[in-house]
Amino acid sequence: MTSVRRIHIDTDAGLDDLLALALAFASPELAVEGITTVAGNVSLEAVTDNARRFLALAGEKVPLGRGAAGPLSLSATDAESFHGADGRGGIALPALEPRELPAAAQVMRQSLEECAVEAVVAIGPLTNVAQLVREDPALFDSAEIVWMGGTLSQGNVTRVAEFNCYADPEAASIVLGSGLSVRLIGLDVTRHVVARAPTLAREPLPPSPLGRFLHEVLATLMRAELPILGEACAVLHDPCAIAAAAQEDLFRYRRRAIEVVVAEGPERGRLRARPGQDGPEVWYAEEVRSDELIELFLGRLVDWSR
Repeated sequence: MTSVRRIHIDTDAGLDDLLALALAFASPELAVEGITTVAGNVSLEAVTDNARRFLALAGEKVPLGRGAAGPLSLSATDAESFHGADGRGGIALPALEPRELPAAAQVMRQSLEECAVEAVVAIGPLTNVAQLVREDPALFDSAEIVWMGGTLSQGNVTRVAEFNCYADPEAASIVLGSGLSVRLIGLDVTRHVVARAPTLAREPLPPSPLGRFLHEVLATLMRAELPILGEACAVLHDPCAIAAAAQEDLFRYRRRAIEVVVAEGPERGRLRARPGQDGPEVWYAEEVRSDELIELFLGRLVDWSR
């Protein structure tokens, strides 16, 4: 019998975030107890709207909280040029009446205290998580933080920085330096998890409303990657963090002490590995079984969206 792990997801709901949310609901090992939004890929209003409308399409009733509208202190950035102004490349989702949402801190605290989640999976900037870590780190004593962010090699927003880390490096520094249990799933592994057109053709999504939406997300993501990578493919950055929460052994980790460059400038958001054991350590993903992860991702989305 599959053991179910309770998780909370913190997201800047853009294209690959929506695929990550789908994978979370499609994974029998996971129970999503709460979701919070944070500005990153696009504005807080847009990512919150995307999360609400996706939950409505999926028929999932999960507490949703509205979080930080920008980084803790540095200048704001976004990835509108990749995700579109609405964060989903203009793909249609059900229209909803506006409504007030609780604060992200309230919903995340509820997930940790009342639902006893075992992991907070962050697939955007760490602003919401850092604020709660700074306010009450004991909340995370029984839960790990799984973050899709950072790189110790080549960046994707600058030469040295990954977007989620660049968007709020101060928040990343707080969380990575907290001494809490942190697993970091960064570009060093996610850039190898690439779904290409022939693979997607072998696992066609069903013609249900949810299946058609996920197909459009994948197709839009592939078009967005074309000018960057020179081929139509979907790099599954954010789904990797969900997969790591569901099946940890898809990755190989190493304990690393990591520091984050917080200052504005060309080094902003860069990760540096400290020598030896100088400072708090995190579990840093260094290898991924990419073929297995892609197969798991596509198979589960096909089954879930029937």
